[in-house]
Amino acid sequence: MTETPERGYNTADVYKHLKAAVDMAVGPGEYQHGKLDELHTNIIDYATKKITAIRPISVKVVVTCTIVQNSGDGFHISNTTLWDDSTDSVVTFKFQNQSMNIVVTAYLVHS
Repeated sequence: MTETPERGYNTADVYKHLKAAVDMAVGPGEYQHGKLDELHTNIIDYATKKITAIRPISVKVVVTCTIVQNSGDGFHISNTTLWDDSTDSVVTFKFQNQSMNIVVTAYLVHS
């Protein structure tokens, strides 16, 4: 995860912002179904704001967030992309505690 002249941003910084978004929103919190909308919104809004501030204007940002209650069952998330690896990237942060799993992904695509 490094900055390249073609990208104009550092993927390590993107990862740092995804992690900070989850840390800020979750803290030591437990899964609460009634607060999922707020948790999801806080993570997405924070990550999008921070990543948008560090990317060149020509790079579009899409942030996704999946929150799953940790009930002992597994879950699977997958994606596929067709793009230019020298200018576009995907960065994922995974979080798990006793009560939930969170996966936040940022897609950065040069337009």
